Amino acid sequence: MMSESDLYGPIKDWFEAKGFEVRGEVNHCDLVAKRDKDVIIVELKVKPSLKILYQAIDRFALTEAVYIGLPGIQGRGRNFRSFKKVLRRLGVGLLLVHTSTLGHRVEQAFGPTPVRPRSSKRRTAALIKEFDGRGGLDNVGGSAASPLVTVYREDALLIFAFLEALGSASPRTLRSSGCSLRAGQILRDNHYHWFEKVQRGVYRLDAAASIEVPKAYPELMTRCRAHCNALLAAD
Repeated sequence: MMSESDLYGPIKDWFEAKGFEVRGEVNHCDLVAKRDKDVIIVELKVKPSLKILYQAIDRFALTEAVYIGLPGIQGRGRNFRSFKKVLRRLGVGLLLVHTSTLGHRVEQAFGPTPVRPRSSKRRTAALIKEFDGRGGLDNVGGSAASPLVTVYREDALLIFAFLEALGSASPRTLRSSGCSLRAGQILRDNHYHWFEKVQRGVYRLDAAASIEVPKAYPELMTRCRAHCNALLAAD
């Protein structure tokens, strides 16, 4: 396995071939390359880590051209692809040092770039649609371990509360009572396995789900039941 010092020589040679003067360990920077007014800093590590990201960000106080140097054998795993995506977002360049019987070869995977914040119109639209579609239910920010409430799940929970109160019902009855317009689709898809068909066009709660769901969503079911009772009382 290559060490950080093993990376230094090949990357030093690579920059010197481009006309840079190179020094190591300058003011805590692993490698500094200078050519006229151009200054480049390279932080060397044997594997991706948060620490090297922190170091790279800190080096932007010294120059806009910052690289991370890593051994070429990083694999093509999902984690490394995500790491490279983070580097690109930060504007940090990536140098990979490959080793073979022919010696070392430095690959510039990509260079440093000015950071230009970008957003996806499609993903932003999906975020706004989900936000606007939420009713009275909500998730607690940071509660990734808890079951999250999407608009779809919220609609299903309200249907669950109505079937709990009514015993059985058709999608038309549920819609007229105040459930989602897609109640029929939710019941037919039965994505969460909460419902079962009694007869054509009539549904009730699955026996196991009638016990498990209130335990899984105690606060949400309390609110759904209250909403359901209010709507039924108003009829």
